[in-house]
Amino acid sequence: MPREAKIGATRGSHVYTMRLPADLREQWMSYCERNDKKAAATLRALMRYLIQDDMPPEVQKWVAKQIKGKPDTGPKERLEVRFTPTEYQGITTRAEAEGCSPQRWVINCVRASLTHEPQFTMETTKALWDSNYQLRAIGRNLNQIAKRLNEGEPGSVKAKQLEKLAGFIYQHTDKVSAVQDASLSRWRIITS
Repeated sequence: MPREAKIGATRGSHVYTMRLPADLREQWMSYCERNDKKAAATLRALMRYLIQDDMPPEVQKWVAKQIKGKPDTGPKERLEVRFTPTEYQGITTRAEAEGCSPQRWVINCVRASLTHEPQFTMETTKALWDSNYQLRAIGRNLNQIAKRLNEGEPGSVKAKQLEKLAGFIYQHTDKVSAVQDASLSRWRIITS
C-alpha cells in the first residue's frame, strides 16, 4: 500500500533544481523563517498560485517583468557565409514563400537552432494574434454561459449550444496547433 504523502509530494513527483543569487537566497530563507514557513512548501504554493492564472493584473505584470529575458543590445557581429547555387536558391525560395528576406530567414534558422524555440514570420505572428482574439471571444462566450447557468436559467442555454461551442474551440485549437507545428518543422533540414 503506498504511503500517504506528508510533504506535499508523492513518489511520482519531480525535483526541480535552480540557482539563486546569494542575496535572493538569504532574503528567501529570512522570509521563511520570519513567517514560520517551509521553503519547499511555500514554493509549491507559489507554483499553484501561478498555475491558477487568476492573480491580479499588477502582480502578473510584476512577475512577467522579473522573469523576462533581457534583449541582446550589443552591436551585431558580421559573419560571411557562402552557399552553393542550389543552397542559395533553396534559401531564397523558402524566404520568399515565408514573406521575409533571405538574411532574416537564415537568422531565424540559427535562432531556432540555438534556442530550440520557433521563430515566427510576421504572417505567422498575425495568425497567432488572430488566434488570441478568437480565444478571447470564446472565453467571453463561456463566461456568459457560466453566468447564466449560475443564475439558474436552465432554459436559456441548451446542451447543443455548448456542444457547438466546444466544436469551435476544438477546431480553433487544431488550427493553432497546425500553425505551431508548421513553425517548428519549418526549420528542419529536409534531405531528399
